[in-house]
Amino acid sequence: MRGSTMKPRLMMWLAVVAGVVLVLAVAWAAILWTRPEPIRIAFANSLSGPSAPAGTESLVATQLAIDEVNAKGGVNGRPIELVLFDDASNPAVARANAEAIADSPCVAVLGHYLSSASLAAAPVYKNARIPALTGGAAADDLTSGNEYYFRALSPISAQARSIAEHLRAVMREPKVRLVHTPDSYGKSFVRGFAAAYPTEQLRVFGLDAAPGRIGSMDEALNAAVQEPGPGVIVVGAAADYIADIVKALRRRGVKGTIITTQGAGRESYLKNFVDEPEEKAHSGFFSENLYAASSLIFDSAGVAAQGFAAEYKAKAGTSPSWVGGGAYDAARLMVDALKRAAVDRRFMGQGIQKRSDSKVADRDRMRRALAAIDSPKSAVVGLTGLLYFNANRDIPRPIRMGFFHFGRFVTAPLQLVRIDQPAGIDLDAEQEKGHVIAFEGRRNWIQRVVYTGIDIIRVGRIDVKQNSFNVDFYLWMRFAGDDEAQTHVEFPALLDRGAFDPARPIKAGQEDGLSYRLYRINGDFKARFDLHDYPFDRQELRLHFQNTEQRRELVTYVIDRFGLRLADDGSSRAEDGAYSGLQLWRFLGLNYFVESQSSGSTLGKASLFGAEAMTEFAGFDAVIMLRRTSAIYMLKNLLPLFLLVLVVFATLFFPETMFRERVTIPVTSILASAVLLVAVNGQIGDVGYTVVVEEMFYIFFVLCLMTILAGYRHEKLRDAGRKRAAVVLDHAAQIIYAGTVLAVIVVLYRRYAV
Repeated sequence: MRGSTMKPRLMMWLAVVAGVVLVLAVAWAAILWTRPEPIRIAFANSLSGPSAPAGTESLVATQLAIDEVNAKGGVNGRPIELVLFDDASNPAVARANAEAIADSPCVAVLGHYLSSASLAAAPVYKNARIPALTGGAAADDLTSGNEYYFRALSPISAQARSIAEHLRAVMREPKVRLVHTPDSYGKSFVRGFAAAYPTEQLRVFGLDAAPGRIGSMDEALNAAVQEPGPGVIVVGAAADYIADIVKALRRRGVKGTIITTQGAGRESYLKNFVDEPEEKAHSGFFSENLYAASSLIFDSAGVAAQGFAAEYKAKAGTSPSWVGGGAYDAARLMVDALKRAAVDRRFMGQGIQKRSDSKVADRDRMRRALAAIDSPKSAVVGLTGLLYFNANRDIPRPIRMGFFHFGRFVTAPLQLVRIDQPAGIDLDAEQEKGHVIAFEGRRNWIQRVVYTGIDIIRVGRIDVKQNSFNVDFYLWMRFAGDDEAQTHVEFPALLDRGAFDPARPIKAGQEDGLSYRLYRINGDFKARFDLHDYPFDRQELRLHFQNTEQRRELVTYVIDRFGLRLADDGSSRAEDGAYSGLQLWRFLGLNYFVESQSSGSTLGKASLFGAEAMTEFAGFDAVIMLRRTSAIYMLKNLLPLFLLVLVVFATLFFPETMFRERVTIPVTSILASAVLLVAVNGQIGDVGYTVVVEEMFYIFFVLCLMTILAGYRHEKLRDAGRKRAAVVLDHAAQIIYAGTVLAVIVVLYRRYAV
């Protein structure tokens, strides 16, 4: 009898489970059915082979940009999907991949890193009418005459011209020996360099070699090394050639300055030398006096680039270089083109159709959307400024000169900054002052780079109510030349103006060929505290200075990574006695940022009335990150509230004879906690929003009211003879009360637990 009863019950439960599974399957199918088809972008890069590290960096940076867009809903509700193609640093493989991309549903291509791979794939993309955008390949021939290839950086001829002008204006080298490869990249470099450097001071040596085989370089390199007289050696070659050439030159006894293209302008490039016997015997054998051009050097980069570097570091575990920055900017440009194409009928008509018969039209509309990013008004905000294509589909990005020092790639002390908008600038007067230099009609600012450090001695006080903090710290600057203008800075948030006088350093002199100034500053600084999460809040104490006497094109402040002994990500996390006096705070880290202040005001100058140019002034930030020790705070300030929570909860278990206490105790608790809330608010001052600690009090007030109503209703039910209902009401109130308190604890723990 028992078995016959169990069988129908088992069948019933199986039917219930099957029904639930069926409902879930139908719901999942409905979700998949309604999920919009993604927009596919091909990512073609060196994911294996000699250039795999650069390709991997490009992929991580690109994925960061794509993830940002997809997290916000994609483009018109459609996610973007990267389809990976590995060109293995091989032109033949790149061409084969290009043919596969042409047959794929991808509407555009991001890649390649190497110019040789890009040039091999370019004809296929053009025939397939699919737009391609690279953030790394710089050979001039790539975009010349190919309306389907775009480049998110300057072509190599423009970079070569910048290097030549830097040599003439900054290094003042009378003689240059230029060695180059015979490929399209090397020829473009020679063409650009020779156009900007005096012929009588230039000797050109053509190499004939493949990456990894330097034997055929012997004759040309020997001739370059044996050339009499002083001078620097400039290497006009792509990234896959540079290491072999530098090794050969150093082994031939060249100890002087070598300048390379931006293919070597990243710290990870030094891995090409670590296994060499000379490097093991003498660290820096190959990298001493090694310079490189670069479109992005992070020690002198602004807030946007520093933010990208932090995100990249969190995802990849290593710091990015210009390679990742270029890939990120290229992805941002591609996403912007997708958005423009999706909303502007000039490009898309009815949008990307994603049908087999609309593939060619979709790709052509994407090409036109990219080409429309052609002026400052239509530009995309990039890591180093506005991004827009010129008539040759290149982006005239500024080139910085950097050098290797103790394994780090840092910005050189003097830079050239192109003058793009001369309106309102007395160029002749600036040239007489030595601020501007001209080359064949092109004029550039000479910018001084100031290596800057802020070292915290002690944070003495944090006053949240008064929005201020006290700090004692060292400030130092190292810069080229004897001009004191770059030390004329001010701290806008410093309350005691007499605490800092730029004309009175505690130490001044020369250090390693640079002028050196050291200051000690102790004072109160104004702060803006974000107290939304109080008392579980994190705060940033910002030390900011700016130079409002000289524009950013003349002076810029960079992070002194050596003087500060920073980690690879540009932050300092070593906790020491500087923060030991802050009993309620825990030190998290110290970050540095290059800052700038823009001014669009004409200051009443008639020459600026019709100009769109903005004046920027350089600045520098040190940000101390702290977290409040919430456990200590709550123990000192909120212990009475926790006791009141327990007391009120206990009233839900009082017997019927204590009805009066069930009502009066919650009322008294509300009054007591209100007084406590006033005291807590007195610690934080007037804020125009609700903070977490106030929300905790408000929840307690609601629980007290619920307890009062439960007690009142219990008494009514008991008087009506419904004792069972009164007991059920008490149990429900107990569960709601305890559940609410537990939910608050869980939410706070999940949100703020470290």
